[in-house]
Amino acid sequence: AAVGDDDGDGSIQRRQRGEGADEGADEGDARDARDAKVSDWDDVEVYEVPAGLRREGSTRNTSFVEYKSLEELFPNTKLSETFHGDAGFRTDIRRAMRDDLFIPDENLSPEKNAAMRSLSSSVHVNWFESATGYASLTKTFEKYGVVNLTGEHFIRALGGLCRTPCHGTLIDIASIGKQKIRHSWHQDSGYERFTVMLGFPAPTPSESLPPGVGVFTHAVKLSHALKQPNAQGSVIQWENYNHTECGTDVEFDVKYIARPVFGVGCEVMVYCDAHHVHSAPDEA
Repeated sequence: AAVGDDDGDGSIQRRQRGEGADEGADEGDARDARDAKVSDWDDVEVYEVPAGLRREGSTRNTSFVEYKSLEELFPNTKLSETFHGDAGFRTDIRRAMRDDLFIPDENLSPEKNAAMRSLSSSVHVNWFESATGYASLTKTFEKYGVVNLTGEHFIRALGGLCRTPCHGTLIDIASIGKQKIRHSWHQDSGYERFTVMLGFPAPTPSESLPPGVGVFTHAVKLSHALKQPNAQGSVIQWENYNHTECGTDVEFDVKYIARPVFGVGCEVMVYCDAHHVHSAPDEA
């Protein structure tokens, strides 16, 4: 799952890899993910956007993805060590978030609302306000021995990384299981707004992937903002441009594709929608 932006409007996402709420890194694997070399952000080239696809008046992008650690965001709380060491805690975070933020649709039956709220479904909520006062998250932290941390502080600290403007969108992206798919490169809106993603790896890591890979969104760093071919703020699909006319390819060379690594010290990823095209991982 992940805390991040669904419409490029400044929001939180929780992305979950593989099956179920993540197991995090194995307790015996305390390596810092920053030491990994698996096509992470510093290992890929910036894609030079051709003049015909650049937004009018755009200047060269100089800032790209930034990692944040749970220890940095929530020091002296025991959140980081508990997050990595206890799969049940991670699952209960997702459950508590839904308890605190999910608002039933009065036009749907109780059964349909329950299905929408279940951990097997991706859920789209607003984190600005909570009918419970974020009490379920607070109780979950207390239950697992996380100290000096309330549910409200947790949500607002992550949400604050979205900067302004921010519309308060939070999506818990439920996994559909281990899979191999084709990348679908896009931008949520093309706006200069930020997505914050908190990663939840699978309980059983894929044997075909290095530890921590396949959790976060994959992305390509762009030299310039893309022109918007549709209504302002709508999704930009890379494959929908006229690549023959522009002399570009629909598929990106591997040297441009970042496959970010989740791990100790790299649990949160922050990126600007206008500075990248991104996709769900091609393998998780």
